[in-house]
Amino acid sequence: MAADNQVAPAPTYRPRLYKKLLSVPEIAIAAAVVVFFVIFVAADKNMASPENLKRMALQGSMIGLAAYGMSYLVIAGEIDLSAGATAALAAAVFGMLRFNQKWPEPACMAVALAAAALIGLLNSFVVLKVRMPSFFATLGSMFLASGLAVWLLQGKWLYIGDIIPFLSTSVKPSPIFGLPWVFVLLLPAYLIGDLFMRRSKLGPILTATGGNRRAAEIVGIHVPLVKTLCFVFVSVCAGMAGLVVGAYGGTTDANIGSDWMLWIIAIVIIGGGSLRGGVGSLLGTLLGVVLVTTLRLGMANAQVYSNAQGIVIGAVLIGAASLDVVRRRTAQY
Repeated sequence: MAADNQVAPAPTYRPRLYKKLLSVPEIAIAAAVVVFFVIFVAADKNMASPENLKRMALQGSMIGLAAYGMSYLVIAGEIDLSAGATAALAAAVFGMLRFNQKWPEPACMAVALAAAALIGLLNSFVVLKVRMPSFFATLGSMFLASGLAVWLLQGKWLYIGDIIPFLSTSVKPSPIFGLPWVFVLLLPAYLIGDLFMRRSKLGPILTATGGNRRAAEIVGIHVPLVKTLCFVFVSVCAGMAGLVVGAYGGTTDANIGSDWMLWIIAIVIIGGGSLRGGVGSLLGTLLGVVLVTTLRLGMANAQVYSNAQGIVIGAVLIGAASLDVVRRRTAQY
């Protein structure tokens, strides 16, 4: 009788496999990368050639540099539309000092990145002190930085290909499978940054800053300082990207980064970020860079016109956002 009265152990709940997969924020973007890459390889075998993969690594690294900094800012609850113009301004300052004034290359780079940092400080001041929404504040600084780039270059471009021995190394092949140095350095930065976001206080600080400012201030987070550092960081990253683009083309041009205004933010959002702040990951942004680079080069190889490329990217952005909503809702049940 005693054995009959024993209570059976409660069944342990084991989430189904698909729910485990849906609980991974980057699963949708990772699946999209694989699907589109397979499609383009099936359409053109050269898509998977070593030379094309190296080109993808180089071109993706240029916009990936700016997207790296934008990830932190979006998680902190702000955006920056001036990143592309800041890249052009940094390249213009560098070219003007190196070509016209004959300054040493390291000094030119330092001043160029300092100019980019000033744009970030301006954005921070207008957003945090004037209390203007970052969309409008950075839209204004975008026109300011772009105008300064045109003024410095006087509407011309400067050839710097023969006078940038250090900077040009960033776009040259490395001993690691011939990948460009900028990619070899940027990839670990993404992975280490993602690890810090997940395992250190950095992640909770940015998430709290962007997700609930009042709660962040209550627990002792200096929200204005965090956002200021993020604004400056994204501007410096954009400035570095502008210098790499100048090194790749061998010229400084005020049009550098002219089409980056929404591309960079789109990459972060495709990677799982939210314009409301408090959400995002460096790994997701990295996958977003890979996806956008795959789409752009894949459609270019397929001779798809640039306006049609925008349609495809827009559809992918909407689709990625929709899948993320479905993922979140499904993971709750």
